[in-house]
Amino acid sequence: MTHLHSVRLVWRVAGSSFQSKLLNEESLKTLVSGIRTFSASSSSARKFEKERWNKNGSSSVRWNPIRSFHGTLPASARDFYDVLGVSKKSSASEIKKAYYGLAKKLHPDTNKNDTDAEKKFQEVQHAYEVLKDDEKRSLYDQVGPDAYEQASGGGGPGGSHDGFNPFEDIFGGRKCGGGGGMNDFFSKIFGEQQRDFGGQDIKISLDVSFMEAVQGCSKSITYQAHLACQTCNGKGVPPGTKPETCRTCRGSGAIFMQKGPFKIQSVCGQCGGEGKIVKVFCKSCNGNGVVSGTKSARIDVIPGIDNNDSIKISKSGGADPNGGPPGDLYVTFQVREDPVFRREGTNVHINSVLSFTQAILGGTVKVPTLTGDVVLKVREGTQPGQKVVLKGKGIKTRNSGFGNQYVHFSVSIPTNITQRQRELLEEFANDEQSKFERASAAAGASG
Repeated sequence: MTHLHSVRLVWRVAGSSFQSKLLNEESLKTLVSGIRTFSASSSSARKFEKERWNKNGSSSVRWNPIRSFHGTLPASARDFYDVLGVSKKSSASEIKKAYYGLAKKLHPDTNKNDTDAEKKFQEVQHAYEVLKDDEKRSLYDQVGPDAYEQASGGGGPGGSHDGFNPFEDIFGGRKCGGGGGMNDFFSKIFGEQQRDFGGQDIKISLDVSFMEAVQGCSKSITYQAHLACQTCNGKGVPPGTKPETCRTCRGSGAIFMQKGPFKIQSVCGQCGGEGKIVKVFCKSCNGNGVVSGTKSARIDVIPGIDNNDSIKISKSGGADPNGGPPGDLYVTFQVREDPVFRREGTNVHINSVLSFTQAILGGTVKVPTLTGDVVLKVREGTQPGQKVVLKGKGIKTRNSGFGNQYVHFSVSIPTNITQRQRELLEEFANDEQSKFERASAAAGASG
């Protein structure tokens, strides 16, 4: 069972200890074991978990682990039972029979053209050497292929080791051998990789009008976020509380198990590998170090933003339960449609309605732009659907100049006309008809 209270508290203690250079090698070792347990329980870097504290405490608490550690594992060893093609319930005689069959089939002398035969044969032989021995098989069944291979492989280059700690290997190697190990791991975490830690990021949507998006504006917003608990100053425990040494592991954070020639070191299940336990937690935040609250921010809307554009406001997100920097705030803009203007990138489009006499005779018409109304000249004989371009009257963004505005003309046909208008139109129609007939007659005479 992962004890998240202990992980959080000792993590804070570790942070302060690093600053004062008081964290020794053994403390690093036990801290990493606890971190490994904590990280293994989280498949996501951001999710809520609810764990009950260990039997020394009775508090039921809720944690919000914002980011967890990720170790890069070596390639997994193949299961020995799979290598021999038997099940874990197979008897010793069944294992022996399977081994002899595979050994005969994969022997290099009978597979001279197969370059992988020797490797396969050695793999089968190694699997059988372990599973034929009752003590080795029992240990293998408990720890699995990866841990068993690391344990039986001895120390790394440069020396051997007294015990086997698979958690320590996962986080960068042992103290002895070819260097690296815990100190390198933590120097990376608390140095150049410190940006991987922090509070919860928050995402919100902000509605703006079309003109606010085009011209830019300033908006005040409020949103829900985790705030550092004021009662305990974000520590999760009452002021002055000191963690007690775990009696089960005597403060080492590890439990040792001897199995024949192997010495297995595992994380203490009582303290989660921290070597320390805490029984009293802050009542205001239930030991979380953070509480839910309301934050506010001032948003500068950049001129030219478009629908679904987003901006990031650093360190305006939720407080970090582990005492790190706050998360970030991500704001996505939702731009409302405008009744007049239509946007297409940096260009804008509008419709303008002409009377049929304006379309025929030409003239002027007043049209709106983003910066105010302008008078536009209409040419004689303007057709429905025809458009004109007003250069530089579009939208300006940070990465481009001003776009253009396109005015699309439509022609309105009157449905009600006066007697005088009808007479004039009929006269116009007669002239049109006469003109058509004269043109037809001329065409016939020439033919």
